Order: sequence, then structure tokens, then C-alpha cells
Amino acid sequence: MDTYHEFKPGLLKHSSLALGFFDGVHPGHKAVIKKAVDEAHRIGVPAALVTFKEHPRSLTLGKSPPLLTLIEQRLELFAELKVDATMVLTFSEEICKLSPRQYVETVLVSALGARSISVGYNHHFGRNREGDPELLRQLGGEFSFVVHVASSVLIDGIEVSSSRIREALDHRDVALAQQLLSRPYSIVSKVGRGDERGRALGFPTANMEISGRQILPARGVYAGIARLGDGRALASVINLGFRPTVTSGQQYTFEVHILDFNEDIYDQPLTVEFLHLVRDEMKFGSVAELKAQIAEDCLTARKLLSLDCGYQTSERTLRA
Repeated sequence: MDTYHEFKPGLLKHSSLALGFFDGVHPGHKAVIKKAVDEAHRIGVPAALVTFKEHPRSLTLGKSPPLLTLIEQRLELFAELKVDATMVLTFSEEICKLSPRQYVETVLVSALGARSISVGYNHHFGRNREGDPELLRQLGGEFSFVVHVASSVLIDGIEVSSSRIREALDHRDVALAQQLLSRPYSIVSKVGRGDERGRALGFPTANMEISGRQILPARGVYAGIARLGDGRALASVINLGFRPTVTSGQQYTFEVHILDFNEDIYDQPLTVEFLHLVRDEMKFGSVAELKAQIAEDCLTARKLLSLDCGYQTSERTLRA
């Protein structure tokens, strides 16, 4: 997949476009992207996508919700959906000042040669979000492209949206987040060096760097999967919180204890998938009580993950 970071005339002669921020690349987003890909195949042009690196609200409102997916994750998911090219825009003041018509003319038509454009039913574009699907259809008549508007997607009666997924994560409902995403919620981060308290307790942990750009599920203990760069998928117990039993409770930590694993993975990227909530964060009366609970958490995680993925301790991997 080709990736562009600035628009200029003639990047693509013709294209079938999907437009949106696509945070999470959930089934609602996939419906928009699939339509663009299908139309690209039908009319014989590249399937392309226009998105933004950061949430548009970061400029318009000065702040934005934490992301479900960083741009690197989104690009991988776009490629999996057979997108041929992606324009990743930075939501600058220049972009912000473009009227809907100017945005369509300069970015979608002049730069990307739009012949078909797919959007969600609630898509907005241009200065002050003035553009909507109806205006896009009107401009299509002027600039010779057709517009396809995807309806909302429901799963078990719940409308799929990025905000609903964030809400689920805020309530530690990683099962609902997985259901609405159609895949486990995951965070990609680098393993840093901690104070090795987990190792001293007999449960060594990978201490994950926290960027603040991507939403973390609410604090608690989770069962999930750690995916290493070499492709291994390893059953894990994940702790998010302040470790109130062993610290003063002022530093928020993101720790992953990989079951049946004892390798040096410092400074390596790790993809952490959240599958089940095991329990809330708790403060114990002693370190001995904490160790006993961690052992119980590991047993619980083994049982939950064996039901999901066929985990076996002798194999030290998951048959995902």
C-alpha cells in the first residue's frame, strides 16, 4: 500500500475513495472501506483512503479523545482491507480553513482523482465541519464523482461507534469492546525497564511504556495475549493501575506477566490484546496475600484463555 502525507495535484489519476478518521477500524468503518474497494474493482481504479494522523478535534477544540488505534495500526488494518493507497493528512490550520468545496476540489479531485467516494452516514468535512453527505453528493454532480453513504452498523442491537468502544474500555468491558471492534482491543508499546518488583514476587513483568495517546482500559487485572515481534502469541496476565500494595500509589503502571516465559525482551515492541477482565485493582494487607492473589489470577487467566484459544502450558504459545 502506498502512503502519502501531503496532497498535490496528480498523485492519483483516478480513484475510488473512502473518507474518515476511522479510529478503531471497526465494522462500521470497514463497511465504508469495503464499498470503496468494491467500487474500485468495478470501475478499474485504485482503492484509496483519506484519513488524519491525529484526531481532528486536537486542533479544533484543543484536545481530543484518546485514540483506539495509532496511525501505524490503522495503516496495517487498511492494507489488510486491500486499500491500494492512503493519504494521511495532518489536521493543520491550512486544512482547517478549507471550505467543503475547496477540500473536495484540491484534495479529493485534484490530488486523488476521485471517481467514487464512500463515507459514513455521519461524515463531516471542511471548515467547521460544514460539509455532510448531502453536500458531497451535490459536489459530486459538479466534479463528476458518485457518492455512497454507509448506514450505521448494529451488533446485538448496539450501534458500533468509536465513542461506544471507548466507553466500554472506560468501564473495563473489554469483552464488549472486542465484540464491537470484531477483534480484541490491543495496544502496541515498547517494553521498558521497571523496578523489578514483579520478579521479586516470583511473577516477572514486562513494563510497558505509556504514551498517553492511546486509551488504556480502566485499571484492573486482565487476561490477554502478548504478541512478540517474531509472531509468537503468548498468554498473559495484564495489570493496569497504581500497585497500591507495594507502592505509594502515585505512579500509574501497565505491566504484562507472560505465562511460562523467561526471555529478555527489553526495548522490544509488544502488542498486548485485552480479552477478559479478571478482577478489580485491590490493596492487600501483606505481600504474601498479594502473591497468593497473583497466583490465583494466573490460574484464572489460564482457564479463560484455554477456552478462547486452546492455550497449553507445555506449548507456551496460543493456537490463535
